[in-house]
Amino acid sequence: MKGSAVAARHAVARERVVIVGLQPNLLTGGEAESSKALFVTLDPLRKAAGALLAAALLVGGCAVRVPVVTTPAFPDFVFPAAPASYAESPAADEQRDAWAFLQAGDLAQAETRFAALLARDAAFFPAAAGLGWVDLARGGYRDAVEHFDAALGAATRYVPALVGRGDALLSADDVSGALASFEGALAAAPAPARVERLVGELRLRVMTERYDDALAAVAAGRLSDAEAAYADMIAASPESAFLYLELARLKQLQAETAEALVWTRRARQLEPNEPGAVLLEASLLEALGELAPAEGAYELAEALDPTDASAAGLARVRRELQLAGLPEQYRGITGAESATRGDLAALLGVRLAELLDDAAFGAPTPILTDTRDHWASPWIVEAARAGVMGVGAGNRFEPERIVRRGDLADVVAAALVLIADFDPQAARRWQSARVEFSDMSPGHLNYESATRAVAAGVLRIDGDGRFDPIRPVSGAEAIDAVERLAQLAAGLG
Repeated sequence: MKGSAVAARHAVARERVVIVGLQPNLLTGGEAESSKALFVTLDPLRKAAGALLAAALLVGGCAVRVPVVTTPAFPDFVFPAAPASYAESPAADEQRDAWAFLQAGDLAQAETRFAALLARDAAFFPAAAGLGWVDLARGGYRDAVEHFDAALGAATRYVPALVGRGDALLSADDVSGALASFEGALAAAPAPARVERLVGELRLRVMTERYDDALAAVAAGRLSDAEAAYADMIAASPESAFLYLELARLKQLQAETAEALVWTRRARQLEPNEPGAVLLEASLLEALGELAPAEGAYELAEALDPTDASAAGLARVRRELQLAGLPEQYRGITGAESATRGDLAALLGVRLAELLDDAAFGAPTPILTDTRDHWASPWIVEAARAGVMGVGAGNRFEPERIVRRGDLADVVAAALVLIADFDPQAARRWQSARVEFSDMSPGHLNYESATRAVAAGVLRIDGDGRFDPIRPVSGAEAIDAVERLAQLAAGLG
């Protein structure tokens, strides 16, 4: 075909290849009159004729000088080289020629040549990849993906097609698909440096989007969706400890404590001394009743990054460990309808041990006639020796006597005096306070004690201002009062 410029349009569908276009204005003489366009259809029954036509097109195309490219039009495109099995085939040279036209910006000539190569040899997948790059240059992202997929159907690890597919999907805003293609390219063989950079950027972008999805799902109560988002992120970035930690917290929200502990420990395998992970592990161990390991984890959390949560957790676990070694009667105080003097002495002896020891220093040990066989005998002696609980006539302590609100107020007031001895400034607010009671006048036997106990925040009055001095104290109420005293004493040096 003399002086002709062939522009071929290639489509792969129903085993046909359609090549369109001899442009009449580029033909000479009678050829322009008789040839407006050339349509050639290859079907399965005429493959031989198609091969001849493809050869003719290549021969005709050879009349167009292959450009020498000094400045590529598409420098980021990856040349789809022929595999080693085509090393001695003319197709390898013809593939390079077609690529030269593409990089020279002559997309029509490049498409014609790639299409002819593919029509002549359907197994020559580099030509399909070449058509994908032509589509990408034109902005036909969907067509490009189809051509790259065709090449990958023949060679799944073909880097030029993987990179091209990634570029096309990224241009079409399919970030996850693009990332998968680029990661495939990196895994298959050395890829252009830009691909490694893109993988890093896209991973961060996907992680950010999925992290936002996870947070939104948690806020909306869609915990299973949040879990799926974290699983996706972990799959994309398995070395990110914080993702395991976030998933552990999610499992904790779902009351799946044991599984939460598994994920927390995975986070700690990556970052053993991350304070948040250590603290979470401590709280999970505590929830599972594994108090000794929980104590160790809380101690490590305190050493790494002391917080109110770690301090409170450590104190709580130590109390639980202490409680576990205490008599059964002590553990039963919580559910008692009425606390006894022996119960109260035991609570004081356990929770205010240091304060009582300091107060009793140098004081004589009282001789009690009715406590020797009582389960709380050691703590009764300490409470009496420190002066926070009195001893009656005949050196009787009466450990089984029910404690009433007025009695508890007297004991609390005595403990507050000990605290004030060590920290007078802190005691001023409850020492000078005056509280109005609707059921007690200033002359009442328990008025002063009740005033101090209420002012210090250890005991409470009801909404009508009643103190109820003769009401029996429950075990839970006694525990609460002693715990509040312990909190006041905690700041003493």
